[in-house]
Amino acid sequence: MAGLRGNRAARALDRSASPALWAASLVRRRRPKPDSVSRLGLLKTNAIGDTILLSAVVGDLRGALPDTELVLFTGPANTAAAELIDGVKLVSLPLAKPHRAIQAVRAERVDAVLDFGAWPRLNAVLAATAGAKYTVGFKTASQGRHYCYDLAVEHSARVHELDNYRAIARGYGVTSTSLPSFRASGASELPRRPYAVFHLWPGGNRSELKEWPTSSWRELARRVGDNGTMILLTGAPDDRERTGRVATELGAVNAAGRYTFHELVDVLGASECVVSVNTGLMHLAAAAGAPTVGLNGPTAEHRWGPLGARSRSVNSAYAGCGYLNLGSEYGSHRADCMEGISVDAVVAAIEEVCARG
Repeated sequence: MAGLRGNRAARALDRSASPALWAASLVRRRRPKPDSVSRLGLLKTNAIGDTILLSAVVGDLRGALPDTELVLFTGPANTAAAELIDGVKLVSLPLAKPHRAIQAVRAERVDAVLDFGAWPRLNAVLAATAGAKYTVGFKTASQGRHYCYDLAVEHSARVHELDNYRAIARGYGVTSTSLPSFRASGASELPRRPYAVFHLWPGGNRSELKEWPTSSWRELARRVGDNGTMILLTGAPDDRERTGRVATELGAVNAAGRYTFHELVDVLGASECVVSVNTGLMHLAAAAGAPTVGLNGPTAEHRWGPLGARSRSVNSAYAGCGYLNLGSEYGSHRADCMEGISVDAVVAAIEEVCARG
């Protein structure tokens, strides 16, 4: 599942679930929401950034349903991010073995399921086989995954993904208005001098098309570092080697793989500024309250931009960019969108939300 968007065989297997879901819907009546739900299952099986966005809705569900136990089902790729969310029972599913994942969901004996996955059919299968009395999930254009939900909610390409998640909650009867927010623990060791965080590496399908040129990062580091600010480069453990090469070129500190998600909340929140390509860390920085500048090339600001008063998006100046909806719509779209983000535009955004005082 972690690499499903970019794996043709896996996507073909995922698509094959649609006919089975449709056939099952012919013999399954849609049921009303039960009067009493003691255990509510929440399905979010991939994507770190999506999980961070979903944390806001989980918090609103927790506040509106104090007597209901929330069970959050994740996959291996987003479990560490989901551990930041308070007040839920976390269950990581073995998605590479769907029969075991189905068994793991059924073992929780949830009364209802809210599926926050916009495109994986496996999520729809897990919801349909959970043994729950009621299910809610997305009807997403061209995905054919909605047939077995008791309530299918239209997934919109015109709004931010957080608003789509809010629509699922609203369909269940809960109003969600919160933004993602994580409090610093104060327990992490922080750099001793003022620092800015640069995050160079996006995740997901065709991630290289969401990378900003190294020459642009070099110029930005020079301009940000002129006032003595240290540059910290974050990344996953697998990014450490390539981050090290860039760190040497930028005169920056290589922090790839150094921090856990809990520690990153502290590190990001205490920074002078975070500049990030559009990926999970960008959303984590905004949720940590850091002044955040997100770089959007193929990603659309209205769908995936960072949220909050201290966040800004810098979009490509090239025509035809910002085309991604679910993350796999590259097709014949242009591949040079990130080159259309100027250093001047990023510096202006930094001065707007990241300046001291």
